[in-house]
Parts: sequence; structure tokens; C-alpha cells
Amino acid sequence: MSTQSPELVRAVDALRAMVDASVKQGLEKLPAERELADRLTVSRNMVRRGLEILEGEGLIARSQGRGGGAFITAVTESAPVSPTLFDAHERKLERDLNAIKGIPQMLAEQGFVATTRVLSESVESASNGIATALGLRDGAPVISLLRLRLADGKPLSLERMFLDAELFPDLLDHSPIGSLYALLQSQYGVTVATAEEQVEVVEVSRQVARLLDLKPWSPVLALRRVSRRDDGTPVEASIDLFRPELTRLIVRTVVGEH
Repeated sequence: MSTQSPELVRAVDALRAMVDASVKQGLEKLPAERELADRLTVSRNMVRRGLEILEGEGLIARSQGRGGGAFITAVTESAPVSPTLFDAHERKLERDLNAIKGIPQMLAEQGFVATTRVLSESVESASNGIATALGLRDGAPVISLLRLRLADGKPLSLERMFLDAELFPDLLDHSPIGSLYALLQSQYGVTVATAEEQVEVVEVSRQVARLLDLKPWSPVLALRRVSRRDDGTPVEASIDLFRPELTRLIVRTVVGEH
């Protein structure tokens, strides 16, 4: 240990403490290297060297590839579904699927610093899927909004929204667009009343991975949404891609009488 730098000694001691705490909580895996580096305020290379030392001591076992990471060897075999899943170990955006709110509003309400990067705002021809969702003919002009959402400076989600260009003329004159729903209500008298969302896990391309600060082909949460007015008229069709390790989906269900 005397040949190790003070920074490495500090990192190893901190990692050992994290392993001890994880064992007590029944956690089987340490966070990803990027998160460990942020927590310990050291470089990822220093974290990697520290993990190598812990692996040599038999405290962890590392594996590569999707689903890999640093697994804690001392954790005893637990129930198939651990009750520790109810413990809030990490701070995440709670994406309420029962509420029609924009991401900036959700982030602000939950104490995050919300930032939006507008990547593109344009008019294009609707694909078959978007035309069907908005009740338009194939190739009809639609407004396309591509935005990157950040929480506390970290990329959180990439969203692409589509709206009927004929229904909302001159919408892009208000660029950059902040709260879309507020703009639709104030400028066009359109209020979103309902929204249907479908959630699935997809793998991201290299371009999307670069924007979300992920490895290519990483899994993300994909939310496809169609929002409507009271009369059922489609207002917006969108696709939101969320980093799963930063997002928690919330659904509230009312159980009827039996």
C-alpha cells in the first residue's frame, strides 16, 4: 500500500466502505464507474484501479458487457425479489404517468435544476406512423421539435414532438419554444386534456447515445405519447427517450369495487 498514491488510497478506502454498506443493505452491485467517480470526486481511471484492488482482495467480481459491473461477493443469497427495492437509494426524476406535465415542470417541482437544449425546430413531411397518430394524411406537413432535457446538468431525456403544421400556423415564430402546452393554450386556445402513453425498453443508436452520454446500444425507456383535446382531437405525438438509471415511472391506479 505504501507504493500507492494518496488519491488511490483514499479511493480504495471509500470503495471498501461502499462495499460494507452495500452488504448491510443487501445490495449486490456497486454503481457504475461514472457514478463512482462523481461520488468520490476522482477520475474514472482511479476508480478502475481501485476496483482492480478490491477484485484482487476478493471483495468484488467484475464482468463486462450489458448487465455487467462490479458485483459484491460477500452478499448472501437473497429472496428473488428483494424488499430493498422499496428503499429509495438514488435520487431520480419521478415521471408521473398520471399527470400531464412538461419535463421542466416536473424537474422543478422535485428540486432539480432543469435545462433544455433545443436541437432542432422545423417543418417536415409526416411519416406514416406520425400521420396516423395525428389523424393526418401521409406526407402532411408537421412541426418537429427535438429537445434535450438535462437535470442538474446531466442529460436526462431526448424528446421529439410532432404537431399538425396547419393546425398551429406560425408556431415556430415563437422559437425557442419553452413550455409547449402553455404556448398552445395562450396562442391557440388549445388545452391538452388527455394523453395516452406506451412505455417500452429500446436500444439507442450511436447518435442518440452521444447526446444522452451513454454507450451505443444502451437500453433506455421509450415513451410514445399522443395527447388530445377534450373532443378527442389529436394535439401532439411525441417520442421521449429517458435514461433509465435517472428515471422512475410512477403510476397510480384506483381499484374499483369487487
